[in-house]
This record gives sequence, C-alpha cells and structure tokens, in this order.
Amino acid sequence: MANTETTEPSQTCANCGAILTGAYCAECGQSREDINRPFWTLATDTLDGLFSWDGRLLTTLRQLYTRPGRVARDYADGKRQSFTPPIRLYLIVSLVFFAAMTLSGVRIIAVNTSMSEAGPGISLTMFQPPGTSEPLNLTDEEREDFYALARGLGNPESVIRIALRAAEDPRGTEEKTAAAANQALILMVFVFILMNMALHPRTAVIRHVIHALYYHAAFLPVAGFLLIIAVWLDLPTGLALGLIAAASLASLSAYTLFDRGFYGSSWIGAVLRSLVILVVYSATTILVVTALILVATL
Repeated sequence: MANTETTEPSQTCANCGAILTGAYCAECGQSREDINRPFWTLATDTLDGLFSWDGRLLTTLRQLYTRPGRVARDYADGKRQSFTPPIRLYLIVSLVFFAAMTLSGVRIIAVNTSMSEAGPGISLTMFQPPGTSEPLNLTDEEREDFYALARGLGNPESVIRIALRAAEDPRGTEEKTAAAANQALILMVFVFILMNMALHPRTAVIRHVIHALYYHAAFLPVAGFLLIIAVWLDLPTGLALGLIAAASLASLSAYTLFDRGFYGSSWIGAVLRSLVILVVYSATTILVVTALILVATL
C-alpha cells in the first residue's frame, strides 16, 4: 500500500536550533510562537510569573551592557528563552529604580520655605538631598504682599499659585511631584518608541517596543546611580555641570552602540540618529516632567 502520509517541512527552534516537533522546543522549552504579532501582546509574556527569579535575569542585565542592542535583537529574532522578557525586565528595573530614589531620600522637587520681616520666602529647586520644610500659615495680607512681590519680578500667576500652595503643603507637593516624575519616565518609553519609529520607519513596531524596553532597562540603573551620587555629594556647580556633560556623552555613546547592535546601522548613521535622539529626548523629558508637575500641583 502506498504511503499517503504527508509531512510538514522541518522547522528549527530560533533559540537553540533543535528540530521542532510541537508547540514547544523539546530541548530548551521555548514556544514556537512567532514574535511578529501586535505589540500589546508582549503583556502576555509578563503575566506568567512577573517577578519570578531565574538565571536569565542576571544574564540579560549583564549582556545589556556587554552586548548593547544585541539582546533586543536576539529576542526579536526568536531567542526568547535565553533572556528575561522585556516588559518583565523593565518593570523590575523601574521598581528598583523608584525604590532606590525613595530610600535615598532624593527630592525631585524640593520646597524650601522661610519667614522673615520682609515676608515669606519660597524656593523650588530640583534634585536635592533629604530635608523638610515647615509649612507656612500665611495671612491674607501676607499672601497679597507675596503676590505683589512675585508679580513685580515677572512671575506668571500660575507659578505664583503653585509656589504658595507648595509653601502651605511642602511635603504633599514634593510627594506629588515625585509621582509625576515617575509617570514621566514611563511616558518617555513611548516617546522613545515613536522617535525610533520615525528614524527607522521600515522596522516593525513590535521590534521598536522590544528595543525601547531593553534600552531603558539598561539606562535606568546608571541614571539612578549617577543622580543619587550627585545629590548626596552636593557637588559644586562646576563639577555638577561636568557630570551632566559626561552623562550626556555617555548617553550619546550608549545609544550609538544600541542602535548599531539592534538596527545594524553604520557608525555614521548611528551617531547622527543618536544626536537626534539625545536632543529630542532631553527636550521632551523636560516638557513632559514640567507638564506633569504643573498638573500635579494644581
């Protein structure tokens, strides 16, 4: 009797190269599901054991720095079993980042108040070490005097109202602005995705998402460490500006390497895109943080 059975062409696992005979690889356990699907389905990779610990976490973190861009590229190309999924890793790193900022006592917006014969003194500064300010209980006359003085210095009405509200509740204002800054970091991931979509229009959206999540998972620990060190050391203006310049150069270099590793860009193309990313990303971050802080303090 003739054999009428047909066999499907053999397929190999994208992670380890073994022959696939079912929904999962018999050698490494990776699903054969295609990664090229709607980007929001990345969330399903996170629901199963979001914070489960395995050896992939440290391996993924190490390779984010030793092989910039290649982790995201390998994951997008199918080697998903070898690395911690991007959403899971980003959530873990961002939670650690926010916890470190809270435990270190760094104040994103610091409210400083004082009272003298000349009237109330109120100042809002960024990235200050731990501290507390006493709330000011101003009379109507003192509030009017402050309004008149602030208007004379050219401050808009919205800024004056925020300053007075901060002076009356400095701790609440600092907590609200810290929460707004945390929200801004999340929004900047989406901004980063949109910028890369514009710079690499032929690349699928899902791949931009993977790249952005892994990039920020590598970026946040370094940024948090430098910020905490700078605040706690209370650097003079010259050294602080030097640190900002060094951090900007490091960011430019890092994105250049990530761009080459993930998108396969030439050195010239990667550097030019990095300059665009650095300028637009920095300007957008300032705008987003400012807008969220204004909303939070209204």
